[in-house]
Amino acid sequence: MGLEEGVHYEVVVTTFSEDGSPHAAAMGCRVVSQPLAILLKPHAESQTGRNLLRARCGAVNVAAPEYIVEAALDLGVVPMSFGAGEVVGAPVLCEASAVVEFSVGEMVRDDVWLRVRGSPVSLKYRQAPARPYSRSAALLVEVAVKLSRVEPFLGMNRREEALRLLSDARALIEDAARLAGGGRLGLLVSAVRERLYSLERRIPP
Repeated sequence: MGLEEGVHYEVVVTTFSEDGSPHAAAMGCRVVSQPLAILLKPHAESQTGRNLLRARCGAVNVAAPEYIVEAALDLGVVPMSFGAGEVVGAPVLCEASAVVEFSVGEMVRDDVWLRVRGSPVSLKYRQAPARPYSRSAALLVEVAVKLSRVEPFLGMNRREEALRLLSDARALIEDAARLAGGGRLGLLVSAVRERLYSLERRIPP
């Protein structure tokens, strides 16, 4: 897949929830080679974390930035469709350009994160046209990842960390808006901004 060892990549991780429905989440991912493994770090109380603990498998989907933003915040702006994995019992994102199915090996939990080491068992590529780099999309990914962590920290009564994430997101969203133009990116910017405002209203002064 061309992933360099130790580099932090943002991907969409797909798993099945308890009711059998597919779940997608944006997540950082690293690859190590000795032995070959995928390293993930979902929030310990997140849906993805619970699904990995229960099912012990998932899929890493390499997708365009818009899908990462959608998976991070579940905005309902960018449609996502899911298919069945070929090897493990996990869904895959049909719009992904590459999919790695993995089985879970070691899992270590601390007070916030679940550190997951996955063993790749299948790799599938899909033909996708090359797309030019978009600064707005890159900024939106960063904003979405930060906002996706606000609610878990609020749930743990870690108000200062939640406020720091909101402040960082607020500093980036206007640049994303300025560079987005119209179309789907513009719609995503508006939806992400509304989510930011909604989260800010949940925190008392």
